[in-house]
Formats: sequence, structure tokens, C-alpha cells
Amino acid sequence: MNIGDMITEKARLEALRQYQILDTEPEEAYDNLAQLAAFICNTPISLVNFIDENRQWFKAKVGLDVSEMPRSIGLSYLCQEQRDVVVVSDTLADEKLAKNAVVIGYPYVRFYAGVPLITPKGEMLGTLCVIDQTPKELSQKQIQALVALSRLVIDQLELRRHVSEVSEITEKLMTQEQAARAQSEAARTQISNLLESITDAFFALDKDWRFTYVNGQAEQFLEKTQNQLLGNNFWEAFPRIIGTKFEEQYRKAVFNQISVEFEEFYPPLNRWFQVHAYPGKDGLSVYFQDITERRQTAQALQESEERWQLALQGNNDGIWDWNLKTNEAFFSTRWKEMLGYKDHEVSNCWDDWTKRIHPDERDLVLESFQDHFAKKTPFYVCEYRVQCQDGSYKWILDRGQALWDALGDVVRMVGSYTDITDRKRTEEELKRQNLRSQLFSEITFKIRESLQIDEILQTTVIEVQKLLQADRVLIFQLCRDGSGIVVQEAVLPGWPVILGKNIIDPCFKEEYIERYRQGRISAIEDIQTAYIQPCHREFLEQFAVKANLVVPILVRDGIWGLLLAHQCAAPRKWNNFETEFLEQLANQIGIALSQAQLLEQQTRQSQELARSNAELEQFAYVASHDLQEPLRMVTSYLQLLERRYKNQLDTNADEFINYAVDGARRMQTLINDLLNYSRVSTRGQPFKRVDCSAVLKQAIANLQLAIADSKAIITHDTLPQVMADVTQLTQVFQNLIANAVKFCQNQQPQIHIGVGRGDEEMGRWGDGEMGETTPTTPPLPSPKEYVFWVQDNGIGLEPQYAERIFVIFQRLHTRDKYPGTGIGLAICKKIIERHGGRIWVESKPGQGSTFYFTIPDRSS
Repeated sequence: MNIGDMITEKARLEALRQYQILDTEPEEAYDNLAQLAAFICNTPISLVNFIDENRQWFKAKVGLDVSEMPRSIGLSYLCQEQRDVVVVSDTLADEKLAKNAVVIGYPYVRFYAGVPLITPKGEMLGTLCVIDQTPKELSQKQIQALVALSRLVIDQLELRRHVSEVSEITEKLMTQEQAARAQSEAARTQISNLLESITDAFFALDKDWRFTYVNGQAEQFLEKTQNQLLGNNFWEAFPRIIGTKFEEQYRKAVFNQISVEFEEFYPPLNRWFQVHAYPGKDGLSVYFQDITERRQTAQALQESEERWQLALQGNNDGIWDWNLKTNEAFFSTRWKEMLGYKDHEVSNCWDDWTKRIHPDERDLVLESFQDHFAKKTPFYVCEYRVQCQDGSYKWILDRGQALWDALGDVVRMVGSYTDITDRKRTEEELKRQNLRSQLFSEITFKIRESLQIDEILQTTVIEVQKLLQADRVLIFQLCRDGSGIVVQEAVLPGWPVILGKNIIDPCFKEEYIERYRQGRISAIEDIQTAYIQPCHREFLEQFAVKANLVVPILVRDGIWGLLLAHQCAAPRKWNNFETEFLEQLANQIGIALSQAQLLEQQTRQSQELARSNAELEQFAYVASHDLQEPLRMVTSYLQLLERRYKNQLDTNADEFINYAVDGARRMQTLINDLLNYSRVSTRGQPFKRVDCSAVLKQAIANLQLAIADSKAIITHDTLPQVMADVTQLTQVFQNLIANAVKFCQNQQPQIHIGVGRGDEEMGRWGDGEMGETTPTTPPLPSPKEYVFWVQDNGIGLEPQYAERIFVIFQRLHTRDKYPGTGIGLAICKKIIERHGGRIWVESKPGQGSTFYFTIPDRSS
């Protein structure tokens, strides 16, 4: 499989996942489609088959015992390759197919006909196929029927996806109502008003079955107010619902994460309800209607025409009654009013009604009728658009019930129209809110992830252009003189491209820049009628602009540039949503630019600091190296003077000579330590695997005299092997043990060297080894590094000096009390940092000290 095929297959599998169909429970709609395919093609086997990454899974099956098969066997690959109907009359007639596992084994396929299941976006999800164990042929009508059934499968999938999207959108609405920002209050109010205006009653429950939203219609149906319900448990508010179909279906929806639809009678309210329940990750959203009147109407159809008329007058929905024998239909006055017609403007011919259905949904509606007539569905239910008298379209929910005679023929059908246009608008508004949230999340993620300004700006113009459906969206970086350059642009084909151009607007003067600097937003609906200067109008016309929306991009107290949306095809009125949306995006861009500038400044400072440190290290090395020779000469002559004239001069002269010799020796030690410090980074050896036990043994051998004089007791854990510079690691252990011996005062030193991994030894520093953490306690070690420590029973130190002691030349005691140059711990710190680790101390006066350092585990 080449890269192109891999990308296509990945997109196909992603599309399949979005429908959430795999491994779901059997559904009557799909089972009916499989049975109808087998019946039409007169075959014993039929399958609704979805092709996963490594298997073929059967959502519906007739005549087959297994629920899935490996993807590598079977004949569905033929449909995937050809993306068209495949009919194999006899598999044994084809040498290649005759060897297929399903031909020579179960289910012994001799005849195969399959139709690919292709989504509206062109992704092939699987097949609708029929199979026989004997050769046969299909007529053209049978093939056409099989293709039509495959579309019904796709329609079922699309319906599932749309229902899921509505559930997710409703779920996000519930969340936004609790935690949205102040600037989104108006949008939430508008959405709430729309939910209140829909004819369906609606309530939402969280994961604990507590009410989070109840609209006005639901208050009326449930005979309880929002204050009585919000925050209360559903089962406690309606205890008599426990054990009914309502409980069964609601728990099924939540447990299986599938939408449910049912009708049920609720005795406490003496009402029938039609319920649509949609689960989400945070709970359950329930739309329901009081269908008591519709139930009574159906009963009245059997009892008397008078009751039918009474029901007609009292029902707010549009009613229709279709006589299939005469093809005549009755449409109620309300039905006609919903579409803007008067009684005499609509004929009683059923075919006139079908012409008013939107072309995109006409086939779907007619197929839904046929499914109900064939008793595949208990009720006829369909959502579609119908053309009104003024030429516009309304969304309606059409529901009906057919009546069959003794012979099984449909003779009559009665149904109702419900105007769901407001609900559809709500769904569209929720989608827009979702898109805006997604775009904000994406841009914010890019800001936090990389601060790649070009990528952030490019994403902004592309996504804003799509969301606003503007002809052009661009980002314009301003110069001080009012000119500027278009740094990013998203423009539809056919309109001028101005990306990269340096643009000067003759009317764009300092006062305009100052207004934008103060946060001014400019929205021009039509440049021809707008109150703008002629020179500005001519400037916009050269780029084919008919309307524009301009928002400043501010960085700190200054203006960086402008975010602009252009409409070129025609004038456009910019609404508050679009204006606020662009303003919030511009704020995000300003934050990104500000952070990028700070990052660039910090990077420059870090580079300068690194260069300065390198120069200082080189200077220290050269200076100390050059001082060696003259210091040797001074030391040699002083020692010669001491040997030759000691006890030959007066007492003061001997004392002065001793001072001079001691100073020269200390100077020699200081220079050697300074050389060692400068050589840590520049003269270090390559890392190799070393045994820390051997390293510790060498360090102890180097300190043999000091250890013997102090009678120090040294213990250690079993030490691991690490990747390190053996000489430098020896120096670290030697310096830390030497300090432990030196700073032990008048008691016998007891020193322990321990080791552990970050994930094993967290307890040592969770509250500090010495009982509490200090302001300088570093972050917890990671599981991928070793932690070593050297613990002593010495004099200890105050926690405020825990960082100072690692700074070069910093001492806490005089040389008379504790000798040394103040460089040893600085050398340790530099060595550990070269190895990618950290070093720190935990201590209290009189309680000893524990020095920790980490070495990364590079064994894997």
C-alpha cells in the first residue's frame, strides 16, 4: 500500500468511526433493510457489512451464523476497488475468485452481488450484499432496488450521526450555561429563548440524573416549575416513573450511549408522550411531546368523524388525511397556515403536495412512506423542508400512521405537521458556537504548543474565512507611517490576491491609527452608501471590496496590525456574533505576538548569557594557567628563603616568611581549583558506562589519610552503572565525602552513600529528608534518573544557605576554622549539570546534611 492509499484508508476508517456504528446492538431498521434485500433478490443470505481495519462486521444479516469475518477473505474488496455495483453470477467461473476462502468454505458462495456504502463525502464504509450458494442472475430492476436500499443504509447512518451531533451540541449547551464567560451571556440567552420557543418540551439531566435544564413547555407537561426541578434527582421528583418503560429506555440510552425513541403513557399525568432521548458524556437530553391528542385522534378515526373534527380544531399542528384509493388528501387549515396558504390555494391532490418538498429531501420522504407501507417502521416519521407560499422553505416534522385493510393493502394514512424551523435554527446556532469554540481551541493550542506566528496567523485567516463565509480574510501588519504589508490571506478564487503586498491607504492617517489603538472596530456594510472619504472608497474598490469588517490587533499598549474580513460579491451586514468573534480572535493573536516577542527576547538573552559564560570560563582557564609559572617561582624562592634563613633572623622575620609561604601555597591551591572548575566543560572526557561502586572506591582511596585521621565510618548501598565521565564523577564523590569529614567538628564522622530511582525514592523528599521542604527544594526527580545522596552527621547549615554554598568562592566559615577555597561544591554542581542532572542539599544546624544529585538513566 502506497502513501496515498494509506492516507485514503485512514480517512475512510476515521469516517467510519464518526458514525459510531461498529459493535452496536442490532437495530430493526437495518434488519428490515437486509431482509428486504434478500427478498428482492431472492437469495438466502444478505448482509449490511461495515469494513473495519482488520475485519468485516455485520450490522444486519440474514441466513448467516457469524457476526464478523476477517477483512482478508470474502468478496467485499471488489466493491471497494470498483466503488460501484458488483455482480458475480458464478464465482467458480473466475479462476481467482474460485480460490477465495468463502467460496471453498463456509458460506460456500457461488453467487455474489454487492453495492458499496458510500457517504455523502465519498467515503466507502462497507457493502450491502446478497449471497446465494447456487449461480444466478439479477434483473436490472433488482440491481436498482439493491442500490436504493444501500442509500437507505447511508440515510440511517446519517440520521445516527445527526442525532449524535444534536446530543453533543445539547450537552455542550448545558455546560456553557453553567461556566460560560460574561461575553457569551447574550448568545446563551438567545439559545435559551430558541429552546423555549420550540414546540417540543425539553429537559436535560447530568450523570447523577439531576435536572440541569427545563424549558417552559416541559414545565407545563410535567406540572412542575423549574425551581422545583433544577438540581433535584429525576427519580426522586417522579418516583412513579420507576419500573416503567421511561426508566427502561432512559437507562438503556445512558448505558449503551445510543439515542432512543419511544411512545408511552404516563398515568400520573394521564398523558401519552413521544420521547426522543439523546445521551452525552455529561448526561441525557430529552425532547418529548404530548401526543395524547394524537392518540385520541387515531381512536376517534375509528369511532366517529365528529371526534375527528373536534381533534382537528384543537390541534396546533397541521393535520393531513390521505386516501390512497383516490389519491386525494385533506389538509387542515392549520397545515395551510403554517406554509402561508389560504384554504382555496391548496388542491386536494396528493401529488401537488409532493412537488412542494425540497428536491434534496424528496427521495428520502417517499422512501420513508414506502418503508412504513411495507411495515418496516411502526410509524412514518420524517424531517424535511417544504416550500411556503412566498417561495421560502420551512423545516417540518412530519409524522403519520397508515391503515391497512383485511388484505394488507394500505387504504388510508393520517398524519401531522410540526413546524421545527426554530429548532433547526437552534441547531445551526449551536454548530456555529461549536465551530467558534473549536477555532479558539486550535489557535490557543498552537500558541501554547509552538508560538509559530506564521502558522497561527495562517490558521486564523483560513478558518475565519470558512466560518464567516467571507470572500477574503487577511492580516495586515502596520508600519509607523500608516502603511503596511499583508502577511496572511485567505481569498476565494476570482478575487484579487494581495498577500505580501505593501499597501498604503492615502486616507489612513495618524488619527485613524490612534482610534484603532484605542480598540476601535470598523464595520462597513456597503462602501457605496457608507459615510467614508472618497479616497478610502477608491482604495477599497481596487481590491473589489463591497463590505468590510476591521478589528485591531493590539500588543501590550501598542497596535501591531489589523484583522480584516472582506465581502467582494455583494454588500453584507455584519452581526454582533461576527464582530465579537473577530475581536476575540484578534485578542488571541495579540497574546500570541506578545508571547513570541518575549520568547525571542529571552532566547537572545540566553544566547548572550551562554556566550558570556563561555568567555568567562576561557578567561578563568587562561588566567589561572598563566599564573602557574610565576607563582611556582615565588613559591620556590619563599621555600628556599625559609630553609636557608629559618631561625637565623628574629622571630618577626620567621613569622613573616611563614605567612608568605602559606599564602603562596593557598594561592597554588586556589589556582588549581580554578583550573579544575574551568575544565569541567572544556576538558571533560566522553561519557561511557562506569561502575559507580568502583568510582566510589577510588574516591575513598584518594581520601585515605583524611578518613584514617578522623576515624570516619563510611557505608554505601549497592551502586548502579551509569553513563558518565569517570574522572569527574570520582571528583564529585571525593568532594562531598571530604566535606562530610571536614565539617564533622569533634565527633566521629558517619557517612552513608545511597542511591535510588526517582519513582522509588519519592518518600525521601516528599516532605523533605530533614522533616520539611525548603524554598530551594527542587522538583521531584523523574523515574528516568538515578538519585544519589551523601548523608553525614556533621554541623549542618541553615536552609537559607542551601543555594549559596554551590556558588563559586562562597564560604560560610573562615579559613582558620575550616580550610578550603570555596570552589569544591561549585565544581560538583557544574559536573552534575554537564551530566544532565541536578544537585541540592537538605540540612538543619546540628542535624547533619544530605547532599543529593541526579544522573540520568541512559540504559535504554
